[in-house]
Amino acid sequence: MWSVLPTVQTAVIDEPHARFQKNSPVLAEWTFCGVECVLTTGVVAYDVDMTGHDDRFDIVTLVVRAREGDIDAFESLVDRYETKLLRFCLRTLGDRQDAEDVVQDTLVQAWKSMNTLSEPAAFGTWIYRLASNKCTDMLRRRMARPSDAQDPDDMRIHADNRVSVEKSVEARTALEHFSEVLQTLSSQQRVTWVLHQMEGLSYAEVATTLGVSEGSVRGRIHRARAALVEGMEGWT
Repeated sequence: MWSVLPTVQTAVIDEPHARFQKNSPVLAEWTFCGVECVLTTGVVAYDVDMTGHDDRFDIVTLVVRAREGDIDAFESLVDRYETKLLRFCLRTLGDRQDAEDVVQDTLVQAWKSMNTLSEPAAFGTWIYRLASNKCTDMLRRRMARPSDAQDPDDMRIHADNRVSVEKSVEARTALEHFSEVLQTLSSQQRVTWVLHQMEGLSYAEVATTLGVSEGSVRGRIHRARAALVEGMEGWT
């Protein structure tokens, strides 16, 4: 019913080359494929165009109409959230095909379950919860099949195709290594980390999205941060 986005939209910075500093106060800092990235002891930050939509657009009205069966209204919601969902799933799962499948399943479930959403203003949190649950389920299935290796290339930032990845071997290596370390986290820690540190949700928003307490969120973030810092020791 809905097409899967071919790329994760990113904001391209003027300077297309990459830089990486192993002795930086942060773990790593570089411009990768035209996207400025900073890896500290707690955050990977990407300069990303979130939606490209006017924030004043009335989500509540769209949700109300979609609950009444208005497919055009739901398509408008998809246009607003699909890119963010794909980015979240890609960062969490580390595999583009799996991420696209989860987004597709999430959107189908959302359309079928619109009448269960009692608070239209909570649509964003609600659809993130659907996606995070599906990501967690997929990660758990992977753990039952340890032979399924993940390709770190799938965790690359998909930026301007005109920029050659080969221009930044060190930055690529650093990003791949971080991606590998991220994949070692438990499914709960990884989903929580991505929502908070990469998607920018507050502790309260993550707690609401995952249906857990803020204390649980803080605990998961603390353990994830410790594991990531340990895994990135060679890059400090």
